[in-house]
Formats: sequence, C-alpha cells, structure tokens
Amino acid sequence: MLSLWAFRLVWLICSLVNVCEFATGADAASKKDCYRKTCMSTEYDTREAVCCENQLHQGAEAELSCCGQEVFNPAVATCCKVKHENITTVNITQGISKTVSDCCGLKAFNSLNEICCQSTIIVRPVPNAQCCGKVAFDEEKQLCCGPNETVLTRKSPDEQCCGHEVYNTKTECCYEADDVLKKEPIFSQRCSKESVAFDEEKPCCGPNETVLIRKSPDEQCCGHELYNTKTECCFQEGDVLKKEPICSQRCSKESEKPCCGPNETVLIRKSPDEQCCGHELYNTKTECCFQEGDVLKKEPICSQRCSKESGAQQQKPSSKPNCTKPQTHLCGSSCYNPNEFRCCERNQTEPHWCCAGQCDAVPTVYNPRTHVCCDGCVSDGKPWIDQFHGLPGLEQHCCGREVYRPDTEICCDGHREKIHLKCCGIKAYDIKDPQMKCCAGRLYNLTSIGEQGHDEQCCGSILHNSSSVKSVCCSSEDNEVLYPIKTGFGCCGHLYYNSTLWSCCAGKLSPVSQLCAESRLLSLNNLNETDLCKEMYIGTVESVSLVTVVFRNVLKIHGRNGTVKPLALPRFLKIPDHYNSTKLIPGKTYFFHDSTKLIPGKTYVFNDLNFFADFKHHSDLQSLDFIFSKCYEQ
Repeated sequence: MLSLWAFRLVWLICSLVNVCEFATGADAASKKDCYRKTCMSTEYDTREAVCCENQLHQGAEAELSCCGQEVFNPAVATCCKVKHENITTVNITQGISKTVSDCCGLKAFNSLNEICCQSTIIVRPVPNAQCCGKVAFDEEKQLCCGPNETVLTRKSPDEQCCGHEVYNTKTECCYEADDVLKKEPIFSQRCSKESVAFDEEKPCCGPNETVLIRKSPDEQCCGHELYNTKTECCFQEGDVLKKEPICSQRCSKESEKPCCGPNETVLIRKSPDEQCCGHELYNTKTECCFQEGDVLKKEPICSQRCSKESGAQQQKPSSKPNCTKPQTHLCGSSCYNPNEFRCCERNQTEPHWCCAGQCDAVPTVYNPRTHVCCDGCVSDGKPWIDQFHGLPGLEQHCCGREVYRPDTEICCDGHREKIHLKCCGIKAYDIKDPQMKCCAGRLYNLTSIGEQGHDEQCCGSILHNSSSVKSVCCSSEDNEVLYPIKTGFGCCGHLYYNSTLWSCCAGKLSPVSQLCAESRLLSLNNLNETDLCKEMYIGTVESVSLVTVVFRNVLKIHGRNGTVKPLALPRFLKIPDHYNSTKLIPGKTYFFHDSTKLIPGKTYVFNDLNFFADFKHHSDLQSLDFIFSKCYEQ
C-alpha cells in the first residue's frame, strides 16, 4: 500500500497536467494561445515546429519557415516564389539570410553586391548600377540605348540616347525621320526646324503643351511643370495639379510610398496595412511597433513584447452579428442568453471573473476562489496542494496555459522545466555547462552535434565555428547575419560588402572613396569565460563626437566576485580614428574592457578596447544576471 506521502506525491504530479478540459464546444476551439496551432489534428508549438501544407516538421534548434511543402531556416536561407496564372513555383536558396536578400525569379541574391537583370543575377560593376537588358551598366559613364538595349560609352552628363547612338544635347539635336532617330549639329537647318518638337528628354507638359527640359529620367509632368518622382509627389487640388516634397504630410496621404524614419526614407508599401516603424515598414495586422530606448522596433504580433506593449492582443475587425433570437444579447462579436451565460466584456464582479487568453475571441467565466485561469484555460484550484507545501490559500501560478510551482519549477516562455536552470527560449539549461550554448533563444547541445565548444559562437540564432574559414558573422545593433566567406569582402554592421564597390566608415556604407576598416559590434554571449568573468564596464552612451564618446551610468562589474560598483560621472573615451571605430549609438548600453583605471573627468583612448552588445537579452538586468549566473563562485 502506498504511504500517504507517496500518494500525495503521485497525485501532485498528475494534477499539474492541464489540458484545458473545462472548455468545451466553441470555447474549446478558441482556447489556443498564439504559439499553439494544429497540423492535421496534431497540436504543436510554432516555436518548436512548423506545418507546411499539412506536414509537420520539427525544428528544435532552428526557427523554421515554410517554402511550399519544404521547410527552411530563414537565418541561413531564402524562399523565392514565382506565380504564373494559378500556379506558384517555389525554390530555396541556401547560404543567404532572408534578412539581407531579394529574389531574382526563383533565385535569392544580395542586392548590396549584385543586381537582377531580366531574371539574371549579375555582380554589380558599380554601386549604383542599372540594368540594360540582361547586363548591368554604370549610368554615370554609360547609356543604355535603342530598342536592342545596347550599352554605349557616355563621355559627359550632356550626352543622351538618340536611337541606337549617343548625342550631345548642347551641340546636337535628335530628330525622327522615316521612323528612325537621327542626330545633327544643333545649328543645322534640320535642328532649327525640329527645335520645338517634343522628344523623350523634353516632355510636353500642361494644357498649353509647353516643352520642358528634363534634368533626370525621374522627372515627369505635373500640370505645367516637372516633378521628380523620387523626391516629390504630384496631386490634384481642385482643378490644379501641384507638387510637394514626397515626405510632406500631403504626399504621405496621397502616396503609396510612405516616408519613414528621422532621415525621411521613402519606402514602398506592399499592402495598405503597412505603416512606418522607425526607418522601416511593419504590417499592422501581423506585427506591432514598439519603442526600445530611442529606437523603434517591430516584432510578430503574437510575441511577448507585442502583448506587453499593446496591453491586449490586437484582433482583426469583425462584423457584429444581429442577435434576433428571443432573450439574446450581443457580447463582443457573439450572441448569448443572459439566463445561461455571462458576458465577460462587462465589468467583472464577485464572485465571477473572466478568463481570457492572448488570442482568445470568447472568454470563459470562472470563480477565482475555486479555479485557476491560465491564459484562457480554466482548471480546478487545488488548495490542499498548497497546504501540503506549507502555503496558505490558492497559490498556484501560471506558466502559459498550465499551472506550475515556482519553488520546484521554472517557466520558460510558457513551458515548465525543473528549477535551478536558466531559460533559453522555451527550454531550460544549466548555464554553467560548457557543452550547452544558447543563441538568441535557440539551445544547442555541443556534445550531440559533435562539437567541443571552444570555437563555437553564436551568430543570431545560428551556431557556427568562429575559426572556420567557410563563414563569417557580421553584427550590428539590430541584426547578426552569417555569410559564406568571400575574398575581398568585409563586415559593415550586419552587412557583408564588396570592398571594390563600397567603403565602410563609422558603420555606414558609401561608394568607394576612402579606405576604412570594417565595422562589427561584438557579442557579449561569445566571450569566453575568462574574459566574461573578469573586470569589465557597462555604460550608456550619452553622446558621440568625432573625437570622444561620453558615457553615463557607468558600472564596474566583476563577474567572478559578483560585485557591482557605480562610478562617478562623466566618463570620456577618446576616439583615435572616428571612421575606423565601432559605431556607438546614443542611448544604447555597451559592455567594454579597459586595463586602466577610469578616473572621473579624465579622457582615455580605446585603441585596444572592444565594445560588446548583448544580443541575447532584452534588459541590462538580464545581462547582469547572465554574467553573474555564469561566473559567480559562491
């Protein structure tokens, strides 16, 4: 016979399994959180698997996406689709992250260093190359002329195409004779006769048909004047056509090209649901935009951050039903009988509350004195379990849709795990175990994948060998991207650029003009234990000039000793070469080592200083906890 203690232990284990059994009918179908989906009646977590055309694929160590029936990891591959009539063809290109790729037909390419011309990928000859048929050309030194699209040499900016040859607009004219374009000296009789004629470089604008001179191929008619389609918009006000800068309030309203970010960058909307989020677009139906420090960022609408920022999960608008049956009333988007059900959209009053999850459309009524609500799922409260553990009252806590015990378990983003571990996404691990590596919420067991862990580093969510000659990780404030290594290429933030085309100066790319070193922000998560656990500093950048960086809120920390000491302000670090230094952004927090003692008001040169950002955690407190948990010896 089982002892009373053993019986209670078995009962406790069984009672902690919660499958939302109290929700039935329509309620049961709605009790799904944002990460739990079904694939051919099999429930799965979207953070661990993906369902591609009714086929379930597991991806415990990679965040997978669908490309038709196939799966791919968007961190190291790109899916391209081509639709012809009702048939869609897909293809996966390995070795190029979706973050930095575009599609050229069914093949992905890096538009920074390549260009797509008529479904053919070509290496860019110059940074601002354009297409001429299936070849690329330099529009500053060449022209693409004629119906056969022939590349011709351009000797000056005054030269333009005249059929299949080049003419100088200042010394020659181009005219049509017998369906053929020809050129002659500008003072010839033919040119004088044709001078008032219209050609493609001299558009005829307005009701009075005035011939105007284009300064660039981007200029078009707007009433009786020209406007630049890249920098201005043309709109109708009454019976008059007017132009304004493309980033004006009127243009933003009229145009499908919103102007985003402090630098007023013009972006192309793919759907009317896209709006500005800092310097990029986000889809208001599938993403949220939130502020982190001084930077606007976007995340999937079902992410934890979006739920926190919005206060409630955004829902798609739905039409309200007409409740015509006797004794029925409207509750949100459903009809109900108040004699049988309670409307949870009304004020909650004792003794009943509403239980709703992040993505639930219909909440459930429950009594908080006798039941527990966990993200839309109601289960029986078991106060005797708390009493067994010496806790008063109903003390069960929620982990996603399940109940868990904080004294014996840890909750990792809705998944229960045993205590005394740290979370890596939805999994728990021993942070001191050298064979376990957490990369942006993805947990890797180095033993199971045949690695020793000495040279294995994180690049975003990807684990790679840092000593390998096959790949390189480029990182910036917002992204870490893994690239196949190429001769003559370097990192500029998270971009991998061709040094024959671009220069990277102070973390920004520009056409080759001066020699600058590559810029890459290092990851705190990739520091070895010796460097991570010794004395280092953490501080917030207040301002940056050409010669110095000013830090505020500087702390001296020692991971091995478990000490934190605030330092007097301000702290100045001198930049020996602004253009070859790591780009530091005001308002951001950085970790750095320094062998000198930082004295208030004194300036230090950081020739040999490495600055580290924590790509893994979302707050300074989490970063410090990571360091001390890994280093502190009690």
